[in-house]
Amino acid sequence: MRLAFHGPGKGKTTAALGTALRAYGHGMRILYVGVMKTPYYMGEEVGEYKAMKRLGIDAVYLTELKSPKAALQYAVDAAGRYDVIILDEVLYAIRQGLISRDELKKLEGVESHVIATGNYWHPSLRDIFHLITRLDAEKHYYNLGNKAIKGLDW
Repeated sequence: MRLAFHGPGKGKTTAALGTALRAYGHGMRILYVGVMKTPYYMGEEVGEYKAMKRLGIDAVYLTELKSPKAALQYAVDAAGRYDVIILDEVLYAIRQGLISRDELKKLEGVESHVIATGNYWHPSLRDIFHLITRLDAEKHYYNLGNKAIKGLDW
C-alpha cells in the first residue's frame, strides 16, 4: 500500500511515525527517509531520530543522501529490505521542483508499504496512492506566537 499524508496542518510526520510504530510492533522492518529533513533542530537531535535509534529503526536524512532525488532513489533501491518506508517531506520536494511527479511514480513498482508526507498536493498524484489523508490545522499554537515545542514538534 502507498499512503500519503499531506496538507497545511500539523501531524503529517506524526501520522507516518505512528503508523511505523504500529508496524514495528508487528515485527515489520522500517526505513525512515528524511527527504527534506536533518536529524537536528536547534543544535539538538530531534525526538523521533532519538527514538528510532533506540528502537533500531533505520533512518537516513538529506544530510547523508545529499539530494531529494538521491533520497528517493535510496528508498526505491532499499525497498526489498524493508516492509514500510517513510518518505518524509517527499511531497514538499515535489513542490520545490527537486523531484518530479513522474519520478515519484517509481514507487508504483515497490513492494514495500510506502508512506509519503509533505504539505504539497496535486491531483495528478492521486493514482499513485491507495490512501490519501489531508491534515488541516483548525487552530495552531504557532499562530499565537509560540515556537516549536520540544517533544511535541521536534
